[in-house]
Amino acid sequence: AADEPAALARTAAAGLDARAGANLVRFIADQREATRIVPDHEHLVVERFRDELGDWRIVLHSPYGMRVHAPWALAVDARVQERLGVEAHAVASDDGIVLRIPDAADEPPGSELFEFDAEELAQLATERVGDSALFASRFRECAARALLLPRQNPGRRSPLWQQRQKASQLLEVARDYPDFPIVLEAVRECLQDVYDLPALTALAERIRGRRVRFVDVATETASPFAASLLFGYVGAFMYEGDAPLAERRAAALSLDPGLLAELLGTVELRELLDPAVVDETERMLQRRHPDRLARGEEGVADLLRELGPLTPAEVGER
Repeated sequence: AADEPAALARTAAAGLDARAGANLVRFIADQREATRIVPDHEHLVVERFRDELGDWRIVLHSPYGMRVHAPWALAVDARVQERLGVEAHAVASDDGIVLRIPDAADEPPGSELFEFDAEELAQLATERVGDSALFASRFRECAARALLLPRQNPGRRSPLWQQRQKASQLLEVARDYPDFPIVLEAVRECLQDVYDLPALTALAERIRGRRVRFVDVATETASPFAASLLFGYVGAFMYEGDAPLAERRAAALSLDPGLLAELLGTVELRELLDPAVVDETERMLQRRHPDRLARGEEGVADLLRELGPLTPAEVGER
């Protein structure tokens, strides 16, 4: 392509060697050839194609990351179940969402599966998080911290499989109590510490306002980006039967909406922080503060070990 030299120059400036840069440029070019457009922050690509069994695979290509895609996938699962009466088994990753729709006479759905009102999206994610493996693992960790998973010998570590069994039994009892604090804390961790619901609802509003648009494409086989996503999708289900009981048990949680709303709050944690303190902390961690500047060759080596790859200009700032 005419802009290939410029693209290779950008990959070299980003620290890629010639072979890695050429592979990346080729990868993106192959994707553009397959779907006519490469997804970016303003254009989300919804690709659909048939799998080996003749069922439909629908892939959302999006650059917004796992913290946005994971709760979005929960809402998509709920919508597919409501509209089509089937489980979509949506799987999220940093690069998008993959779901499966059984073969039907009608044309399979497309981007309409992913468009929600912001409030509906947050509500569905909150309602469905209790069915996720993430919630089961967070509940186990919360119960262990609260000393609700007793050990026969406090001086020895309990095997993880025993902790999972005890956590599963505790969760079965706790599901009937809407105000059980460990359940509420596990939900709070999922919604606030793991998921980025504010970013997801802001994205939903931009989609509604057509500042972010969906592009529907149909392909004969998976595009290069979709093939990468499908690799993770297959991995999620290949050993599904081996998943620990607590992580694959799905049952409706009984939550007290008032207590949950009070626990989650309406003020973002970032709004509680002093901007000056945030800026000072960032300068310290990024080694831009006068007290943290690198000195000598050993200092530069420590700088790279701490922050990772940096350009010569970025090293000069530190």
